[in-house]
Amino acid sequence: MPRIMLVVMTIGMGAVLMACSVEDPVQTGVPPLKSRQEAKAPALQALSPTSDEEPYTYDTSNRRDPFRPLITTNIPSDPAGQDKVNCPPTQEFELASLKLVAIVWGDMGRKAMLKAPNGRGYAVTEEMLIGRNCGRIRRIESNAVVIEETRRDTEGRVLKEEIVLRLREREG
Repeated sequence: MPRIMLVVMTIGMGAVLMACSVEDPVQTGVPPLKSRQEAKAPALQALSPTSDEEPYTYDTSNRRDPFRPLITTNIPSDPAGQDKVNCPPTQEFELASLKLVAIVWGDMGRKAMLKAPNGRGYAVTEEMLIGRNCGRIRRIESNAVVIEETRRDTEGRVLKEEIVLRLREREG
């Protein structure tokens, strides 16, 4: 056993001595840093056109407008169809299912609050579009909202109908 310990200690001392050798570090091939050269701006005279050069002009003839979309949609030509494009979220509901909750007026004009069947409230103003047939709010009175709906009958005639939503009277 003492012999084995002596061999192990000898090998350990040899490894320690090999690790602690004193040698100069190896030089790698890194080039020395160069100082940056400052770029000089071109002279103002070099940038301005000389008298013999023609100024550049862009000819737009026979070219399409790059800001117009390539694909366009056709908007219906009848006025009832155009109103449906601009209807607010209240167009999902029939006018009979909307409930007038409040009317507020002041310096900024009159506004009304309508409650939809889904429980949400919508603030509306005069001339706003509302309902499935995209009726237009014509007047907001002190206790009612007057809505004008335009629709076509089976013969193609335009019919205008006024619908009045009234505030519910307070009970008791």
